[in-house]
Amino acid sequence: MIFSYRALDASGKIVKGILEADNRNLVIESLLGQNYTIMELKEDKNKEAAQKASVNITLFESVKINDLSLFTRQLSTMIGAGLPIIRSFEILEEQTKNPMLRRAVEDIRTNLEGGLSLHDSMAQHPRIFSPMYVSMVKAGETGGALDTILMRLADTLERDREINSKIKSASIYPIMVLSLALLVVIFILTFVMPVFVEQFTSSGTELPGFTQFFMNISYFIRDNALWLIVGIILLVVTLKWIGTKPNGRLFFDRLYLHLPIVGKVVNRVAVSRFTRILGTLIKSGVPILEALEVLKGVVGNRVISDAIGEAKDSIREGQSIAAPIEATGVFEPMVTQMIAIGEETGALDDMLERMSAFYDNEVTFAIDALLKSLEPIMIIFVAVIIGSIIVATYLPVFNIISTIS
Repeated sequence: MIFSYRALDASGKIVKGILEADNRNLVIESLLGQNYTIMELKEDKNKEAAQKASVNITLFESVKINDLSLFTRQLSTMIGAGLPIIRSFEILEEQTKNPMLRRAVEDIRTNLEGGLSLHDSMAQHPRIFSPMYVSMVKAGETGGALDTILMRLADTLERDREINSKIKSASIYPIMVLSLALLVVIFILTFVMPVFVEQFTSSGTELPGFTQFFMNISYFIRDNALWLIVGIILLVVTLKWIGTKPNGRLFFDRLYLHLPIVGKVVNRVAVSRFTRILGTLIKSGVPILEALEVLKGVVGNRVISDAIGEAKDSIREGQSIAAPIEATGVFEPMVTQMIAIGEETGALDDMLERMSAFYDNEVTFAIDALLKSLEPIMIIFVAVIIGSIIVATYLPVFNIISTIS
């Protein structure tokens, strides 16, 4: 049940808000516990219905990193300027364009007015605010440096967006080339080659084995086109379903790390994210064990996530950070050595930030190297396939010419 209220706080200021509770008495106890003098309290059935209706809508909505980064920077600026946090959220509620984020901002403002902390309010919206985000906000509230940490968080989000954008841009080109090549090959096999070759079969000429091989593929595609489409869709759905299971995700993530060329990019991205987020969390005042627990969910690779979990267990038993991380065998020696130096000098957060900058550049270089390697491979692959089809198509003509000669 949802209740809207109007009350006076301890300073005599009128406050309004919405609370969700099982019954009216629980709401009264909550408001009185905050030293509020209740002026008006009523069950708001319309808002309850609207809230239930909004659940289905949010299933098809999302908050982009750009929107979240802008929201974070604006909140940091307003808090840094000395604006009260509730007033900051009132302004953000008016300025936020993304519907899903705007509803979350409204809900957070209501919770803040009800006495809930900012990080607890944000934790109620896990689809928008990740564990990393909530942990950093909690550290900022505890340490009294919320504006600084929010600005640092916005920088981290934007850097993540840049890396994701580079990866997507790098994947678009090979996908487009291979898709176009596949369509051309299917078109030639199913429409062009049969028309040309059947001129020879109709005259009783026996087709060469190489030509017959491609004709069999052509007949198979034409006779089973529907089943092939259904099979491909089922294969994609099955692979996605397997990827959602713990063992399936571990298998695919391990496979990605060991793929030639691609594995290096995956490793660089994961290490870059690991060093950047861990450095940001430690610099923000998040305890190392809590920071590693957060990292397990945001590093993006199950193999590395499990390695972080093992390191966390070792650190809890009193070991240093570098030793258990090195024992996992996932990270390069340079990473563990730099972490060890950071521990010895007491500047682990600075060392991690420097490594994250280095590996961010390494990600760019790895993606460029991947594209440079894929381009000739794709060109050769497409040329061999199409060339083979052309040779198979004209091979009967060469046989007839050689027979006449």
